[in-house]
Amino acid sequence: MDAKTAASAAGVTAQEVLATTAADNDKQGRFSTEAIEALGHAGLLGLMLPADVGGASLGPRAFVDVVAALAEVDASVAMVFLMHTLASRTIAAAPRTTALQGVLTDMAAGRHLSTLAFSEAGSRSHFWAPVSRAESLNGSGARLTARKSFVTSAGHADSYVTSTLSSNGSGPTDSTLYLVLAGSARLTVAGAWDGLGLRANASSPMHLDGCVVPADMRLTAEAGGFQAMLEIFLPLFNLGQAAVSGTRARA
Repeated sequence: MDAKTAASAAGVTAQEVLATTAADNDKQGRFSTEAIEALGHAGLLGLMLPADVGGASLGPRAFVDVVAALAEVDASVAMVFLMHTLASRTIAAAPRTTALQGVLTDMAAGRHLSTLAFSEAGSRSHFWAPVSRAESLNGSGARLTARKSFVTSAGHADSYVTSTLSSNGSGPTDSTLYLVLAGSARLTVAGAWDGLGLRANASSPMHLDGCVVPADMRLTAEAGGFQAMLEIFLPLFNLGQAAVSGTRARA
């Protein structure tokens, strides 16, 4: 798949799948599983993943074009795709464990939707500076307890790239990133979501109440989460948000 093919596939998905249901989904606050299935079948869930896991290995321009094509018809689906792609890039940049390899392969095959779980109650809008702190399990993983404020695709994603302060972190940016799988014990959706114009993206709060994450699902070095955000997440986030906002304004 090249950039032109990706943009075309996104346009077809927007017109054939999103356009018929976007208004009703927004009115009802209904998450579109049909849209995610269509994006997966089109190969777009692996848009920026490396070729060695089956991804298209495309860059920021293709990402912006796909986000814009979706946002022109359905801002909620565009945001779901945006957050998935940011999560996929973060996972792909992590040291490759067998567990993460399986997640990436499933993403590229259109079978796995991911997202970010960064914002926390108490941190205001500073989503890069969590207030929760991980408890180290002496090399066997970590126990996470956090109140996440807004998690796009909450309850619908297959995994959540989750931030928390490192167990020995001394400052607000000494965070570590983990991949928490849906269905993990003590991970729950903690409320409803009703965002104007974005009611269908399920950006609900989530709670982790002593959720244990195995060591092979840690995505960064201890206290390396902020650096990963700066280098991987934030540049693409800004581009994607601009694509959604600009395209919706034109539409």
